[in-house]
Amino acid sequence: MKKVRLSNQEIQIIKEQTKKIFGKNAKVYIFGSRADLSKKGGDIDIFIETSYKASLKDELQFLVALEKKGIERKVDLIVKTPYKKEKKIFQTAKETGVML
Repeated sequence: MKKVRLSNQEIQIIKEQTKKIFGKNAKVYIFGSRADLSKKGGDIDIFIETSYKASLKDELQFLVALEKKGIERKVDLIVKTPYKKEKKIFQTAKETGVML
């Protein structure tokens, strides 16, 4: 697996909460500055692709769960479902991101 600028514990928390909230087949990517080993700092940009009909409530539950589990950095979350209109950011996140 390609490296990202997150601890093993943070990666594990993100993966576990993705599966728990968005389904076992959901794919999760880290993109932006945390996917670039040459950069420092920055928020955590997370892209989740799921076949589950995720709601805003699910997205908020995910963010709250990360915070409760100890991830205290700012998190930007983008969720793609079959029910959402295709956006350019979905493609960009997949192409430039690192799948966990």
